[in-house]
Amino acid sequence: MSKLDDINNELKDYINESAFISNKCRNKVISMLGEEFDIKFSLDNYKTIDVTIKNNGHIIMRGDEYSPNKDMNIEEIEERYNKFKVRADNFLKKKNISFENKKVGSNILNILVLLIVFIITILLVIYGIKSLLRGDLQSLIWLIFVVFIWIIPSISNNLRSRIQTAYIFLKNLFK
Repeated sequence: MSKLDDINNELKDYINESAFISNKCRNKVISMLGEEFDIKFSLDNYKTIDVTIKNNGHIIMRGDEYSPNKDMNIEEIEERYNKFKVRADNFLKKKNISFENKKVGSNILNILVLLIVFIITILLVIYGIKSLLRGDLQSLIWLIFVVFIWIIPSISNNLRSRIQTAYIFLKNLFK
């Protein structure tokens, strides 16, 4: 009975891990379990699903008992569960999300956005200086109006947070 308890605890871990990824992933893991035990589950998008294997090979899911074609002993249950475990591990390994790569990608995107904003700022300053030297005050006034009234207030909060995030990333990168 101890082996069956261990199997059920591991099964709950698989269900929870796959549910963390998505409901579709969780349903796929449950259907893999059903394939190994020759059971066809009716899968709906329930918020929580509990799955328990009984000592005769029957599976209880959300209070409903599903039975395979024939009753099994503990050795057969363990053998089928081990096959399921290999398939589920491979499936979850493919589906697992790497948050570290996403974080690095997001930080690199912040740095690129800051570089683009910096280049645009330099180009606008050069255009403003050229307009002032040419005596084209109307273009200079429109430039100042557009930059200070529309552009700067709309990006200032977002830009501050991007600068702080990029600064922390670069500081940690060069440590």
